[in-house]
Amino acid sequence: MKGFANKIELRESMLDKPAVSVLAYDIETSKAPLKFPDPSIDVVMLISYVIDGETFLIVNREMVGADVQEFFYCPKKDIEAQVTVYNEPNELACLVKFFQHIKLTKPLVITSFNGDMFDFPFIAERTRRHGLSLEEELGICESRGQFYGKLIFIHADCLYWVQRDAFLPHGSHGLKAVTRAKLGYDPIEVDPEQMVRMAEEEPQKMAQYSVSDAVATYHIYMKYIHDFLFALCSIIPLSPDDVLRRGSGTLNEHLL
Repeated sequence: MKGFANKIELRESMLDKPAVSVLAYDIETSKAPLKFPDPSIDVVMLISYVIDGETFLIVNREMVGADVQEFFYCPKKDIEAQVTVYNEPNELACLVKFFQHIKLTKPLVITSFNGDMFDFPFIAERTRRHGLSLEEELGICESRGQFYGKLIFIHADCLYWVQRDAFLPHGSHGLKAVTRAKLGYDPIEVDPEQMVRMAEEEPQKMAQYSVSDAVATYHIYMKYIHDFLFALCSIIPLSPDDVLRRGSGTLNEHLL
């Protein structure tokens, strides 16, 4: 039949993906015993992040007992990181260093794990208490408890994908459980009640724990979320931020 396709060929030229810069980050904070971290009184101790496969750690030396040395982190054969470390004198210097690196690299996507509920609110409050503004520094604004990069970058919180699309049982939505289920290795774990002590007495070990969270977040995003998210955006008339955050019912409505 004329015009009927009787042969399907793979078009190799269409397999290339656009060069999208991705930054995954995680913070470790101080806390009082048996309390949840409170940004009005607690501080950022460590900021770990991965930019396009390169791994960095910013250390608040006011809270960490010694300078952290650069190290190699390799939880499994196909996941490895040579960690560049910046030892900064205080929390303000840590935040400024982090902001400067984001401005320098200009990532299109910043991804986190539970960043809407913890990391970004904590950083925003600590930034404000130092007389700075997260919106002025990075263009990040808050809307109904969710943090957006306006038109500058996308904030992709991996937790939304885990809760909606990962098909993991309830109670297995934490970063450690997701790492085991989706990346196939046992991550470093530290009792939250021991983190402040460990930062003071075992800084190198605490540094490895911090980096492990950022590395896991980066690989979860790149392996499971990145392509999936932008593929959905090609058929659903919402921004990537909203496609990731909205429930399945809302996405179906927009698709229809």
